[in-house]
Amino acid sequence: MALITVDDFVNKFELTKNDFNASSLTSYIDRYETITLIELFGKELYDLWVIGIAALDPIYEFLRDPFTVQLECGEILNSRGLNDVLLGVVYFYWSRDISTQRSSNGSVEKKGENSENVSQLRANLQSRWNEAISTYKAIQHYILENNDVYPAFLGLQKTILPVT
Repeated sequence: MALITVDDFVNKFELTKNDFNASSLTSYIDRYETITLIELFGKELYDLWVIGIAALDPIYEFLRDPFTVQLECGEILNSRGLNDVLLGVVYFYWSRDISTQRSSNGSVEKKGENSENVSQLRANLQSRWNEAISTYKAIQHYILENNDVYPAFLGLQKTILPVT
């Protein structure tokens, strides 16, 4: 069940796509979409989520869609939705990996004749990752606050990357 496609990488997540790298991007989507969702929810809740989405169950649609909720303690949880998480994670891994290529001498950085690659920080990789993980954490926090609705939650935590 694919939530994102190559065509979703627009605006903030714009990637240079062409006939040569479209299949590579598709393979990254295939690789990271399911594993990210399993890490987010835990395997049991992920399986329930897949069934719930297919059945249009509102408790699972809520986790998929963007939301802003203020908890009783005053904390505000802001989720841009699962698509934003997945786009950010795939953007991060694909952009990071596409900037190098394998050679007989190991991994080398590609260099254009009239251009030079920018650092990972300047390429906004950290900010895309951190924004995706911010939503990831908001979804997990919401699940924990509502553990009577989502008792099968066993998701893994992810961390914000420090600016270096």
